[in-house]
Amino acid sequence: MAPFPDEVDVFTAPHWRMKQLVGLYCDKLSKTNFSNNNDFRALLQSLYATFKEFKMHEQIENEYIIGLLQQRSQTIYNVHSDNKLSEMLSLFEKGLKNVKNEYEQLNYAKQLKERLEAFTRDFLPHMKEEEEVFQPMLMEYFTYEELKDIKKKVIAQHCSQKDTAELLRGLSLWNHAEERQKFFKYSVDEKSDTEAELSEPSPGITHLPPEVMLSIFSYLNPQELCRCSQVSTKWAQLAKTGSLWKHLYPVHWARGDWYSGPATDLDTEPDEEWVKSRKDESRAFQEWDEDADVDESEESSEESIAISIAQMEKRLLHGLIHNVLPYVGTSVRTLVLAYSSAVSSKMVRQILELCPNLEHLDLTQTDISDSAFDRVLTLGGGLPYLEHLNLSGCLTVTGAGLQDLVSACPSLNDEYFYYCDNINGPHADTASGCQNLQCGFRACCRSGE
Repeated sequence: MAPFPDEVDVFTAPHWRMKQLVGLYCDKLSKTNFSNNNDFRALLQSLYATFKEFKMHEQIENEYIIGLLQQRSQTIYNVHSDNKLSEMLSLFEKGLKNVKNEYEQLNYAKQLKERLEAFTRDFLPHMKEEEEVFQPMLMEYFTYEELKDIKKKVIAQHCSQKDTAELLRGLSLWNHAEERQKFFKYSVDEKSDTEAELSEPSPGITHLPPEVMLSIFSYLNPQELCRCSQVSTKWAQLAKTGSLWKHLYPVHWARGDWYSGPATDLDTEPDEEWVKSRKDESRAFQEWDEDADVDESEESSEESIAISIAQMEKRLLHGLIHNVLPYVGTSVRTLVLAYSSAVSSKMVRQILELCPNLEHLDLTQTDISDSAFDRVLTLGGGLPYLEHLNLSGCLTVTGAGLQDLVSACPSLNDEYFYYCDNINGPHADTASGCQNLQCGFRACCRSGE
């Protein structure tokens, strides 16, 4: 069955929250040690809160959806019975009040599991029935504008009776795939339904051929790709296609600029204010990192923001290294880490090992040393396709280290090779030398001239 327009689909969003809660309590149930009194009571308290929310959900649906449908269609629908929810709540209360020792806990656990399994078997199909039977009836008896108004009221009622931030996360259809899978694991019906859907042609975007989806994904930025990877396993696999990750700009991404095109299309000469901000962030982050015990209340607001941005950049770099590059590294052609506040020699070493086919590498004004290139040199393959290399302002890179690196980069173009004049470089006569002296607003890193 084709999905209904989101703005008039009154069931799906609240039901995602309910299904999420089902998955969570099934997961907790499987991990609870019923011999431990603290675990036992914590589970029952969690179940009590969950089923109170179930009851609230049913009451809202009765009043704002089923009740209105009955009035409009002049038909009685007996779809919501409070008995099972009330019985489950009484069961949890009994366990909290009357169960006193380990023997009683273990006996109670057997009854609890049986009752929860029975409830889950009924509850999930019940929600499915509402989506497949009552949503079409609503579309028949109410206008588009009326349904939009009903949905707003339903969501508002849920939000008014539950912590808003938590509930909106639950209602969001962009839940993490891992959380959704916790529910699907306990829904017997979902697998057969999915197989039935796949056997019939569908106009939905999820059924487009992979090559078409890849073409669509090619218009997305890295942030959007990561969001799409949470939709389904199929999309997650497509989002890890190497051609979508050819050009990496982590420093820009950490600051909200999600450009991911070729370096030639990027304004490679940042303005003076941008450069100054990156240097201030790097200095603040290094001072904070060296003395992690400093009282944060003594930091200025500007320093605090700078540290937060640098920390975000560091997390993003770790995420790329551990979650993205192992899949797409061989396809990466451009890596720009210029003015990074958080990159280290170790990170660069890991990245270069995962990205052997780089053509453009910019490490301008980063605090790296010769050790950043150890793995490239020791593995023997080097960077055979590297044409553009920028090490301007990398003061701790030595002439000897630079010479070794150049020998491992046979395609390096002298015209696009930049390094600090304070380094005794291997191409002093032909290479561009220190880029910092080619711009009017910059001065030599050391002399200041």
